[in-house]
Amino acid sequence: MQQVQEDNLALFLWPYRSSLVVFKGVMIGGQLFSQPPANTSPTMDDSPEVSCPVGRSLNTQKRTEFGKNGGTAFGYPSSGGVLIKDLDVVNALYLRIDRLAASKRSSNVLEEDEFCERMRRIGATWWADEQEYVDVLLGVRERTEVEARVLVFGWPSDGRGVWVLRYASDRDVPRDLGRVNLAVNMDERCCVMKEFGATFLS
Repeated sequence: MQQVQEDNLALFLWPYRSSLVVFKGVMIGGQLFSQPPANTSPTMDDSPEVSCPVGRSLNTQKRTEFGKNGGTAFGYPSSGGVLIKDLDVVNALYLRIDRLAASKRSSNVLEEDEFCERMRRIGATWWADEQEYVDVLLGVRERTEVEARVLVFGWPSDGRGVWVLRYASDRDVPRDLGRVNLAVNMDERCCVMKEFGATFLS
């Protein structure tokens, strides 16, 4: 099996008899989660050295992980599930985590819940478990309305209110919204958000 990877998402070339089948996979924390198309599993005669690990156990101790184009933060609330959010400099600073090295979750329930509350304040998405997140990345199922929405929050350093941008899905996000991710602190993020018509909530 050959792999062509771009950040977490990847395309896999699966040898099947005299041809190659292309399917999607995703790398999460160095583990491969993928599912080749039905009825294309190679036999020992087809490809004796090929295997496709599916359904590996998920690492629920990680706080962050990194790919080619950035990182992802994970939070595990005591109420269940997992919160997941893409990392940029401002989000990492707000979450008070190392943005340059992978780290693990807190073993203290109260500390973890506090961290999860900070994740919610920057628009993290809640999933029943990480497999649900992986399934969406693989296209196994569509995002729900809640999972699809894009929320951007800016918390001014003076502690007064919050700036909010809301989009129903990625399709509604302005093409140049990535400017928000290039801010170096929350105040700068807030300034950029205002240019996109952010709403201020006191």
